[in-house]
Amino acid sequence: MENYLTALDVAKCLGVSLPEADRILHRSSLKTTLVAGQKRYRRDELFQWLESTLGSLTVERLRNVDMSNASNAGLDSSETYISDLLSGGRIHAMVPARTRSSLIRSLAELAVETGLTYDEHLLVEQISDREDVFSTALPNGVAFPHPKDMRSVYMEDNLILLVRTASPIPFGAPAGRLTGLFFLLLLPSPSVHLHVLARLNRIVREQAVVDSLEQASDSIEMLETIRKAEVSLLPSGK
Repeated sequence: MENYLTALDVAKCLGVSLPEADRILHRSSLKTTLVAGQKRYRRDELFQWLESTLGSLTVERLRNVDMSNASNAGLDSSETYISDLLSGGRIHAMVPARTRSSLIRSLAELAVETGLTYDEHLLVEQISDREDVFSTALPNGVAFPHPKDMRSVYMEDNLILLVRTASPIPFGAPAGRLTGLFFLLLLPSPSVHLHVLARLNRIVREQAVVDSLEQASDSIEMLETIRKAEVSLLPSGK
């Protein structure tokens, strides 16, 4: 994806018409830059804005972002993409982190242990920088940490980790709420990232799902909770 995006690109990301994208962008605080005489939006600023607004989107709008970006990435939106990526030891049910910094270090260490990436120090730096912009923590105890600049991180494949801390910790959620569930997203493709982020927002919007993840006895039960929730969102209903 280019460093500068047109309103049409934004429409494709949001899964809306061009006139609707224009209205949404007009209400945003995003600044435009002239590129070859055409107004464009900086990709990084646009994605930060999108990430900050996903939690407040209506159910239908969030679904559109999910499905549209799956299509943009060449993925089948009727597949359990998140559950599949979390299979095979990608869920850690009892990480003993007590602070934001120790949690980020644990995430980086676990990511490197998968063999899909190698620079633990860079991951810590990039995830911390992203959280410094604004926290990825939601009010309901879930956070979606990821690098500020994914292009700087070498990845052999897409990676999602789900970590549950031994007890909830301060991670920047609104009103000082604590966070105990962390989905680390290491997804080089911006479209895949937005697809996963939108679908995860849809999954954890159900408080019953969050409660089940917090109360699950082990990683197997946590994965089953995610899979059931994701299946319920699939357009094929499978």
